[in-house]
Amino acid sequence: MSLNLSTVDDVVVHEDQISPAVYVGAAIALGLIGFFGFIMNLLVAVVIVMDAQTLWTPMNVILVNLVVGDFLVAALGNPVAMISAITGGWYWGYKMCLWYAWFMSTLGFASIGNLTVMAVERWLLVARPTKALSIRNAMILSFVVWIYALCLSLPPLIGWGSYGPEAANVSCSVSWEVHDPVTKSGSYIGFLFMFGLFVPVLVITSSYVAIILTLRKVRKRAGASGRREAKITKMIALMITAFLLAWSPYAALALAAQYFDAKPSASVAVLPTILAKSSICYNPIIYAFLNKQFSQSLKKIFGMRMSRTMVADSQKPALTRMNKQEQRN
Repeated sequence: MSLNLSTVDDVVVHEDQISPAVYVGAAIALGLIGFFGFIMNLLVAVVIVMDAQTLWTPMNVILVNLVVGDFLVAALGNPVAMISAITGGWYWGYKMCLWYAWFMSTLGFASIGNLTVMAVERWLLVARPTKALSIRNAMILSFVVWIYALCLSLPPLIGWGSYGPEAANVSCSVSWEVHDPVTKSGSYIGFLFMFGLFVPVLVITSSYVAIILTLRKVRKRAGASGRREAKITKMIALMITAFLLAWSPYAALALAAQYFDAKPSASVAVLPTILAKSSICYNPIIYAFLNKQFSQSLKKIFGMRMSRTMVADSQKPALTRMNKQEQRN
């Protein structure tokens, strides 16, 4: 998926001719994804932090970790790619391409790591309630997720695998199609797919199979608390599904490029990349609409302030009338 390029004075030289319409469409899509991802992830983080007394649960600790990563993609990653799309190709130079690819790869691996931990947290809470995560354990696991992501993303910077431009030359990522015996790119990409995709998906699938089997057994005994946890479990399942659907075309194209010598045109390759980047918008939407506690906290934080203002404004005419009566007396 990445394009052939050379560097002159640390500037990327573009060799493929791409339709200007592709760049315009990519710029618009990246701008919209970045804008809505920025606003929605920031909103979720702010509400959880401001109403921590209600929302600071082990699951939400991990969720904030996920939201922070998605927010960084929207705030720092998307603008870089969008400007490259506007200028008709990678604008930032070769070294920036490497660092951008590492940064975005780290955040992507952290996302699937966080979703995996959330699935395990749901499994422990539903099937092994005596071993459910505490807030402290959730914070430790959130830190471990970043270590996991760095273990997957750092090797190309030290010679195992490589990073380079991709997707109409507007962004950079792992050089999926490269077969380089010097950097052993084939073994690195195999390592990525094993520990960055297959193992997390296996853990997630196993967790939810165990959850479903457990819920079938205890459904009759589940009270209001059990029903609430079941809804949250379904919400996490929907987040995971949305993430996998967004990233599956990109993963399929990367596999095809590495192992089946697929060489799609840049105009085709850019579509899975943009779809994958759109994953930062789905989680806050799902969480905001399906989590009743979040909705209540949102109303409490913003609704109460509005109501106080409205009450104060409604009291002004009454106070004015009282003052006029006092002046008459």
